[in-house]
Order: sequence, then C-alpha cells, then structure tokens
Amino acid sequence: MRIIWYTAMSMDGRIASAEDSLGFLELIGPSEGPSEGGKRDEWGEFIGTIDAVILGASTLRWLIAGGHGWAHDDLPTWLVSHDESLVDQVGETRAPLQRVEGSLDEMLTAIEAAGHERVWLCGGGDIAGQLLRLDRVDEVIATVAPTALGAGPALFDGPELPLRRFRLEECRAGGGDAARLRWVRDR
Repeated sequence: MRIIWYTAMSMDGRIASAEDSLGFLELIGPSEGPSEGGKRDEWGEFIGTIDAVILGASTLRWLIAGGHGWAHDDLPTWLVSHDESLVDQVGETRAPLQRVEGSLDEMLTAIEAAGHERVWLCGGGDIAGQLLRLDRVDEVIATVAPTALGAGPALFDGPELPLRRFRLEECRAGGGDAARLRWVRDR
C-alpha cells in the first residue's frame, strides 16, 4: 500500500492560513500540458489512480463549512476524528466513510486488509505528521502557491518530526506562477 500526500501549500510550507483560509489557492493557475484545450487535468489523472482516502477532521470541517461536503464519497474513506458527529454531518455516502480515533496503526492495518493499493492522504498537516512519524508517507505531491502565509498549519505538522529522506522526482511549473513538486520516500 502506498500513501500519497497530494496537496497545495504556500512558499513557506503552510497548507492554510492561521484563520484556516485556503484563499491563497486562487493564486494557482491551471496546469499547461497535453490535453484538450492545452490545459492538463492533473487532478483528474491523480484521483483516477486512488482507491481509498485518509481524511483528517479539520479538513472535513473546512469542506463542510464551505458547503462542499465530501466530494469523494465514491471512495472508501477513513476519517481520523474524535468527533462522532462529523460522519452524520456528511450524510449518506456511496462508499464507506469510517471514523477512526487513536493509533493510526490499526487504521493502516484495516486499509491494507481491505486490499487498497493507492491511498490519498487528503489532509491535513497533523495527520501527515503522524503518518510521517510512522514512516508511512510514500510520496508527496505539492503545488506551491506563489505567496507566503507566515502562520497556519504546515505541510507536516506536529512536534519532533523524525528525519525522513525523500527523493525529488519532479519539479516544474504548476500553473500560473506556482510550482509542482513531487517527492518519493527514499527507503
């Protein structure tokens, strides 16, 4: 099983502002590349390879508050949260939405036992930090917006993160003045 942290961040490594705003994402333009109309659907290409999702409570709360709900309800999703009401707030989903709390090891064992091969870490930085501590982040795909936020949740959030080496596989323009970076865990 491979866990891929696919996200966007500011130049100073923040995935949201201190006020939990994602407004900085508007600075990222469409990706250029081979496809209809000269615009590449990198997101569609990526999500088409995913068979399960890990989602943090803060990310889901932001989606719900913004009126988005859970747009990927066709994928089995593991929601890391102590808040029992979040699943009810999402409502009915086409694929299972399971709330888990406590150690992430049990969740990872369940995802593997279900036979999932490519798992998208949807957010947020705290869950990414926990998975990094467990050495379970296999790949990071980050689009870097051309701005600095100064504060807010980080790409990998949490105290005393271990040193983990990743190999840079891709670095290119990512839409407008943004950059797209892709790292793979060097084990």
